[in-house]
Amino acid sequence: MFKFKKNYNLIILFRVILYINSCNSIDKNHNKIIIDDSISKQLLKKNKETIKPINERKIYISKVQQKILKPLDKIDKKIINQNNVTFEFRTERLLQGSEIGKETDNQKSKNALNAVFKMLNSNTSLENQNFNVNDNNAFDNSIDYSLEINKESILNSVENILVFLPFTGSYAKFGNKIRQAIDLSILKLGSDKIKVIYFDTGKNYLLNEIERIFNETKPNIILGPFTREAVLKIKPYAKKNSIPMLTFTNDISLIEQNIWSLGFSPEEQIDSVISCALKKGYKNYGLIVPNNLYGKIILDRSKDNLKTQNNIFIKELLLSNQEINNKSKLTSKLKNFLVSNETQNPLTILLAGSKNFILEISPLLAFYNPDEKSIQILGTEIFNVKEIINEPSIEGAWFPKLINKNRKDFKLIWKETWNDDEDFFSRIGFDSSLIAFNYLNENKLIQNSEGWTTGFKFSSNGYVQKPISVMEINKLGKVKKIKECNNIN
Repeated sequence: MFKFKKNYNLIILFRVILYINSCNSIDKNHNKIIIDDSISKQLLKKNKETIKPINERKIYISKVQQKILKPLDKIDKKIINQNNVTFEFRTERLLQGSEIGKETDNQKSKNALNAVFKMLNSNTSLENQNFNVNDNNAFDNSIDYSLEINKESILNSVENILVFLPFTGSYAKFGNKIRQAIDLSILKLGSDKIKVIYFDTGKNYLLNEIERIFNETKPNIILGPFTREAVLKIKPYAKKNSIPMLTFTNDISLIEQNIWSLGFSPEEQIDSVISCALKKGYKNYGLIVPNNLYGKIILDRSKDNLKTQNNIFIKELLLSNQEINNKSKLTSKLKNFLVSNETQNPLTILLAGSKNFILEISPLLAFYNPDEKSIQILGTEIFNVKEIINEPSIEGAWFPKLINKNRKDFKLIWKETWNDDEDFFSRIGFDSSLIAFNYLNENKLIQNSEGWTTGFKFSSNGYVQKPISVMEINKLGKVKKIKECNNIN
């Protein structure tokens, strides 16, 4: 047995030796499995050279320049050339160049812009063949964000638009949205004959600064300002020089000939909902407002509307902050307010104030409503937010809403340019620019103008007629128009 195993092992060893020899012979005659040492060493050497620590790697600067600009900082136009695109990332504003999109999107955008051109009535300075946002040099001198006024450039420009907006402070987000809209109009429809100069009203400034910028720029038209306080400061200089002003304030008490207000005023809102309620036959009114200036404006305007009618019952309740924060006192006042109504007519409650004021009062009105009387709640545009629309106690309430024109087209143009959502401030900013272009290029009277996106109509006495519809809040946060109350104004 042992002899057999020994012979068997010798046989296996002999076969292994033969196999190894055969492999070596194949290696000598074939190249398929040859490994070239020189190639492998080169590859390894190259890899070692390219893989370096992060702090030792070279950084390559792209041709796209990222430049952070303050609202009033001067744009250095010498650094802008055909190969560079300048962005302001703080407000996501495209100042030069254009975004590349799909051909279908570009065509839709051009179709939308054609609608704007039609509205401009074949303005010779805004013809379609001149429209090219890819031309980096087309708008180099159209926007000046600096108070360091270049007198030579102003003298060389034909017309100047002076814009007063808050780029800093509490209202900065509104001011920057309007500025985006004005810049959009310049980028898409602007002319080298028009220069736009911005002034920041968000920070402290002196009246002599206002006087200086008027003297140095000699504006032909003014857009802005945004707040009532700023209008009171700037208005005398505009009147002195007979310069038209398109303000963004909602204080219609400031309007007069040559001065218009594009804001949606509390008075206009109240006129709409009260007119709708009177048209529906409501005669018993309860007015609940905060005890402040806004509340008194609402109260006075409501009573002015109601007192013109016969057989109207009016009851009012002004609530201070202390009363609102004192729950027991607040519930007692609301109970007395509802119970003391002796008339058999359905009670119509006008509830106006801040969002928090509305959400604090409306559930208590529903809870303390005696005998579940029929109550029709009237509100202001503040009702048009998700928190209020989805509040169960607000179901069935009415509120005014501005009805816009060409909004689908404007959304497309805005989205393509800024890649964010348009809103009320972007629409009034865009329309104010178009009206200014028409006024400067064609000498068209502002009182004959109509906003392309807003549908606002401008009268000679400073009044702006706005298309308003009264909306009703239905279940699940849905809203619908009240047919009898569309376009009341």
